[in-house]
Amino acid sequence: MNVPSMYYVGLISNIIFLFLGIFGYIYILRKTGVKYLFLILFAIAWLLSGLSYVFLISGASVNQWYITFIRIISYIFFLATILSVIVELSRLRKTGQ
Repeated sequence: MNVPSMYYVGLISNIIFLFLGIFGYIYILRKTGVKYLFLILFAIAWLLSGLSYVFLISGASVNQWYITFIRIISYIFFLATILSVIVELSRLRKTGQ
């Protein structure tokens, strides 16, 4: 089986961003005590994106329905992350922080 090297690059970068999201959440929680939802959504989005690469590396075809479904769900989580950041920033602006 000849796996394109870009699948490995994609998986490794997704894992890096997944861990950055998790560690960022833990770090901010410890320093401020505030639980930011957008960091959790961010980590879930990268986890799902990485899962699609795991399936591709294991031999699944790019045209499989579940690869497309997983990617659509991950894009929805990325969108939810952006919306959550906007809501959080507007909330912080209203409280004057």
